[in-house]
Amino acid sequence: MDKRKEIIHNLRDIYGYGYTQVFNDVTDSVARLHISKTQMDIIQYIYLNGHATPSALALALDVQRSAITHTVKKLERKKLVIIKQNELTQDKRSKLILMTPEAEALLEESIDSILGKIRADISNLSQDEEKKLYEATLTILKYIPGGTQDETHS
Repeated sequence: MDKRKEIIHNLRDIYGYGYTQVFNDVTDSVARLHISKTQMDIIQYIYLNGHATPSALALALDVQRSAITHTVKKLERKKLVIIKQNELTQDKRSKLILMTPEAEALLEESIDSILGKIRADISNLSQDEEKKLYEATLTILKYIPGGTQDETHS
């Protein structure tokens, strides 16, 4: 097998199996609150952008606006978002969606769990392996969407 095919297979394993394993380990709090993937995507979007309108969420998540409205109402009942009149526009019908401190805590708990899982997974690396993995991660971040151009990475 040539190197490019090996890279593709390795990244498939990392993204597919590794991603699934990490998220299965960290979804206890999400499952406890019965949060769907779309609901979590909305919370993440608001976390990264500070607020959102239903139209912006529909566009960003490639979902019908009516589905966004329905999902946001569920999040509001779970006290994870609040809906306010959008004072940034003159349109009285325009709504602004903000996350609550409970949603922020949920998201931070999930991120902390992910980081804990990753720390455990790499805890037994030698210094040489750690250096090689570091260099590989820089390459991945450079060429894969969500990399260093994404402000979510610090």
